[in-house]
Amino acid sequence: MKQSGEATNLAGKVIIVTGGGSGIGAAIAERLAAHGARVIRSDIRPESNTDGDSGSEFFEQDVGDPTSWESLERYVTGKFGKLDGLVNNAGIYRPDTIVETSIATFREIMRVNVEGTLLGCQSALRLMTAGGSIVNIASAAAMRPGPTDVSYGMSKAAIVNLTKAVASHCIAGKLNIRCNAICPGGVETPMSARTLVGPGARELAQRLRDASVTGALGKPSEIAAVAAFLLSSEAAFMTGVPVLVDGGFSL
Repeated sequence: MKQSGEATNLAGKVIIVTGGGSGIGAAIAERLAAHGARVIRSDIRPESNTDGDSGSEFFEQDVGDPTSWESLERYVTGKFGKLDGLVNNAGIYRPDTIVETSIATFREIMRVNVEGTLLGCQSALRLMTAGGSIVNIASAAAMRPGPTDVSYGMSKAAIVNLTKAVASHCIAGKLNIRCNAICPGGVETPMSARTLVGPGARELAQRLRDASVTGALGKPSEIAAVAAFLLSSEAAFMTGVPVLVDGGFSL
């Protein structure tokens, strides 16, 4: 069902949204479905299956597992016969500093954030035989790294680099596939709620608000609106671009 007064049209487009069980992913899935897309929400948590609420379909998936992507490919091919869009949104956050971080923490974050996005892009390139659009969810931390999110910031910077590499590959191969990234700042999600706790959390939250053009944290719906635009034909001349949606935090 298309939202009144909005031009974005994704009617009939088949789009996967990873990490679609909550937060930004759920908001993106809902927005895309409202614009007429046929949405597959994947998430590692089966309890996040709320198909009836979002107008989308649920697929249980571990984005860091290649076999899980193979299963999703078979599902999409068998049911829809094509893929038009992919939002690589699934990600995790662990607070760490350069002194305190461990290889175990680093690898845990990289497995989901970077390997999951890499596998998603590879899967999309196989499925998008008639062209399409990939949107990778990175972070403002990729542009403005902080002292307490070393591994997370590195993972998101890698996603920006990967986005450019995929875009370049698709141009060279004349594949008619675009690949862009969204770099959100502080957004009100269940993950950020878990992050903004403990010593100094209140001060951090206030610093994020003070650096925002709205004086508040972002809303998932604000990220979803940009994702819908990038997936649509309205963004046909955009590829390889990291789009900052951070209220001005990175200035």
